[in-house]
Amino acid sequence: MNSSSKIILVCICVLSLIPNLQAQDNFDNSFDLDLIEKRIDSLLNSYNAKEPGISIGVVKNNKLVLEKQFGIANMEHQIPIKSETSFHVASVSKQFTAFAILQLEDIGKLSLDDDIRKYIPEMNNFENKITIRNLLNHTSGLKDQWNLLRLSGWRLNDFIDNNQVLNILYNQTSLNFKPNEKFMYSNSGFTLLAEIVSRVSNMSFSEYTQKYIFKPLEMFNTQFVDRAGQIIINKSYSYFKEDTAFIEDIFNNTSVGATNLSTTIQDLSKWIVNFNSKKVGNNTIFEKMNAQGKLINGNSYGYANGQFINEYRGLTRIEHSGQDASYQAYVGRFPDINISLIFTNNSSEIDGGKLVRQLTDICLNKYFQPQENNPNSKNLLTKKKPMTTKERTLQNFEGYYWNDKDRYSRQIKVQNDTLQYIRNNSDKTALIPVDKYEFEMKMDEYVSVSFNSNQMNVTLNDGYKIVLEKYIPANYNSESLKDFKGTYYSQELKSYYTILVKDNILTANHTRLGYFKLKAIKNDYFIGTKGSFQEVLFFRNKLGKIVNFKVSSSRAKDVQFDKIM
Repeated sequence: MNSSSKIILVCICVLSLIPNLQAQDNFDNSFDLDLIEKRIDSLLNSYNAKEPGISIGVVKNNKLVLEKQFGIANMEHQIPIKSETSFHVASVSKQFTAFAILQLEDIGKLSLDDDIRKYIPEMNNFENKITIRNLLNHTSGLKDQWNLLRLSGWRLNDFIDNNQVLNILYNQTSLNFKPNEKFMYSNSGFTLLAEIVSRVSNMSFSEYTQKYIFKPLEMFNTQFVDRAGQIIINKSYSYFKEDTAFIEDIFNNTSVGATNLSTTIQDLSKWIVNFNSKKVGNNTIFEKMNAQGKLINGNSYGYANGQFINEYRGLTRIEHSGQDASYQAYVGRFPDINISLIFTNNSSEIDGGKLVRQLTDICLNKYFQPQENNPNSKNLLTKKKPMTTKERTLQNFEGYYWNDKDRYSRQIKVQNDTLQYIRNNSDKTALIPVDKYEFEMKMDEYVSVSFNSNQMNVTLNDGYKIVLEKYIPANYNSESLKDFKGTYYSQELKSYYTILVKDNILTANHTRLGYFKLKAIKNDYFIGTKGSFQEVLFFRNKLGKIVNFKVSSSRAKDVQFDKIM
């Protein structure tokens, strides 16, 4: 599932860990395999080969030139990870789903601009049509299936199949935004794409991909897992660590399209080579596969049909990562130098994102632009000359500020004639005035803090901006919290929550999720502490009585629950 947000891996080159090294000629002078291997060995010498591990590979000039494995695929039977070990690759699956859609368009079976209701009439007839293209590029506005399932009481280790996911999508009557107005990663779109492939081809999605993608490419150890208990030859299991023991991180989902591809390093290398050889597909399909879309306002968003497209240190990078349970996976292509990188992992103990970045820099270092020529590496802030400001002027900036994106609060307060940026009572930083409405604070680097109306803007050294809105903190007691008590029901999710006051704290309860606290932030606005139950805004009628609440998470906004008693 994904990818954002928590999407976790970023780029990868993979080489040395343990034995099982395969290398071939045809390296250019920039690719010093011996030196790269030594540096990676030095980086990875702390890993334990008797714990869950990784399988990695590098494709160069259309050949798998390097492959390595280390660690354990099955802890119960102590089966080591080998070249033929099959990994669940989570959202890396999406590019295969996109490719299947483009194949069907190429032979005239569908158009990317078709309304999805042409193929899936069970979907709600929204005010603005959703096209197949919207699904491919995460611009549909559809709420993410995993957020919806968790809000309705599912656990992600439950048995979940395509029908269960589709049914909850068919029941949606609202969107996060109008189609093509924004980009927001949504697994829902790719589950629907798999269903479209199935209906147009008159075969299951798994059967279609086997017949028209995997078998022609001789990817004989690759399959979409769409049945509970399906046997996967040489399967790896995923694990997390609890105290000193590894625990199997169970993954029972059989929903396909957005996830659930099981494959090996060697098979993934065949898929990568096909982008150049075009053994399956043609120029038109591959041009569309790599073509970025644009929003209504004309802005691009760095995504193209199951692939993120961006630049890394001067090189074009086409990539996708994935995470389900404790599996992590990554496939990245650097077409400028015809090198592609593959990573699969079955342990939550391995920081995949960090490891991937380190390996990428080691493997591709000599191809990168020098850091000083990379505009992203330039300092955008410099220390400005402090100015004297009267205390009563500083007091104009005092108050509480809320970051809606990451859901945290900061207090700004004058203490000892200095304006302080307060995270908590023991963590604060002085704000040094440098202009009428601008301050700087010294952290690892100088950070700019500016005030505009009821807003505080924090600009980091790389130019990234964080916006916080001024607010009045909530001030509830056990009596006033009773206003929120009741039973609430969502028609879209067919699910109930009970809101009650427990130990003077507003608390939510679900029959499957149990009790969890709601933290009051401002009037009628609370933060949840359970899965996708993250932001809760209560609404009142003209008499001031609570009538419903809307709950939001990162990829599902304003899911409504009406008070029924």
